[in-house]
Amino acid sequence: MMLDDRAFVVMDRVPGSTLNELTYRRPEVLEEHKITIAYQLGMHMAFAYVFGSKDGYQTNYIFNPVDKILTRVDKESFLDVPDDPHTTLEEGNVYTQEIAACELSNLKYIPSFRSNEDRPKVLFAFKQGFMDKYEDIKEKKNELLGLVDETRETWLRIEPPREMDEYHEETRFIRVTVEHLMDQDPVHVLNRLVKAKEEVDRGEYKK
Repeated sequence: MMLDDRAFVVMDRVPGSTLNELTYRRPEVLEEHKITIAYQLGMHMAFAYVFGSKDGYQTNYIFNPVDKILTRVDKESFLDVPDDPHTTLEEGNVYTQEIAACELSNLKYIPSFRSNEDRPKVLFAFKQGFMDKYEDIKEKKNELLGLVDETRETWLRIEPPREMDEYHEETRFIRVTVEHLMDQDPVHVLNRLVKAKEEVDRGEYKK
């Protein structure tokens, strides 16, 4: 299953409930669909890392148990890429820590992951979703780089900048950065994200 990379959605139009709401009102739904949810959370983390889509908190994920789709909403930070893409795999990198802190924290809303009963199965599904989505992104590289250009052109029309040359230079930097992140080894990226989450949990977040 591949998610639509062009799916920018409004929360009140999406059927289902946020992970936060399900935790308190219908935890049995989270448990019943834990593998599906974990897999899709992994997919979303891959997209978030490559395209600078931060703030992937539980309140920004809506799950519909009918079609079994986990939708990410509120992509306000789309293309909020790192200042230096060559350092994202280094220990203590703030960009990687930010992505990891949000995305990996969402697994705790799955009851049997939180209780340690099915943690290996849930984590396996999450990692598989991440790897599958990263490979999908690599296969669609040119198309998705076109999406970056298209998005920047749309923002340009909506709110024209005062310094046009500066905006175009920023667009070039974003495109090159996204391409660099696309080309990274997903295994190394995943391992670094997991370690980055551990760094955050130890209080080593340096923002």
